[in-house]
Amino acid sequence: MLIGHRYEHTPDGDLRIRSHNHVLGGLVLMFLAIGFGVPTVVLMEGMKAGSLVNTLLVGLAMLLLPAMSLLALWSSAPRETLTLSWRNDVVERRRRMLLGLREQVEQFALGRPVALELRVRKDARPAIGTLWMILPDGREQCLSPGNFALLPGRPSTERWLGEVAGYLQVAVTRVERDAAGADARPVAPLPAWRRRAAAFNAVHAPPPRVARKASTPNAPTASDPNDRIGFLARVVVALFGLFLAVLELSQALAVGTALFTGRLRVSGFRTGSHSYLWDERPMAFSVHTLFGVVEVLVVGYIAWQCLRISATGVIKPPK
Repeated sequence: MLIGHRYEHTPDGDLRIRSHNHVLGGLVLMFLAIGFGVPTVVLMEGMKAGSLVNTLLVGLAMLLLPAMSLLALWSSAPRETLTLSWRNDVVERRRRMLLGLREQVEQFALGRPVALELRVRKDARPAIGTLWMILPDGREQCLSPGNFALLPGRPSTERWLGEVAGYLQVAVTRVERDAAGADARPVAPLPAWRRRAAAFNAVHAPPPRVARKASTPNAPTASDPNDRIGFLARVVVALFGLFLAVLELSQALAVGTALFTGRLRVSGFRTGSHSYLWDERPMAFSVHTLFGVVEVLVVGYIAWQCLRISATGVIKPPK
């Protein structure tokens, strides 16, 4: 199977779920080939001499594609292993990147979970769920795999949920939430895959729960929006920001020249190059000049934000 899971019950009584997504790995490899293949072809064919701005654009594009390919290779994890162990009282998640270049290991205490919530955004299409384990002290831990989407109703998702619920002997309750994450509305528990989980759920299913608020001292706080991004991601964002900045610099020069000379040259992939003269077509000249100014402002703002993020490493600045 291109996307699936392999379930293992070890002699020590642990549950190990190996998830693989070969489609994601194939897309990363294809993107890697394109990212390094296009600049190689351009270098082999040779570049025609042009203006300084065009040369900078081509150079930044040739650097941006390999950098984005390396970022996808470094951050994508087609293989993931989730281990639940009552014996060691631990939950371990191992994410293995493509080609085995890097492996991330995450561990946290298993404890005695009191509920399993499959949280789904209300009115979302498709309805992708996230499985959360609720502990007695109010702490919450996410058990969902990072390389596989939990789609309620699909056999693969139902079996994955059933294996986890059967091992933990806790019912899985589907909770619908709005976009802001409030006003949770529990619905009927999902059917369990294993008989022992179904029998246990019939007797010990928890009552419907309302939206949980982080009122306890140990309750998890929301993810910090000021988390810094990695070095490789900052390099890619910097290259993208420089590419947009140089691109809009050429557009700004064209608009500025048109305002002083009354001649605006516009080029497109399908329409080719056209020149608009103020003396001949003042309305068309004004409209295209206005669009050029708006483009410079909007794309210039995006370029500035990319450069700010690459310099500070913070996506959202503190208020």
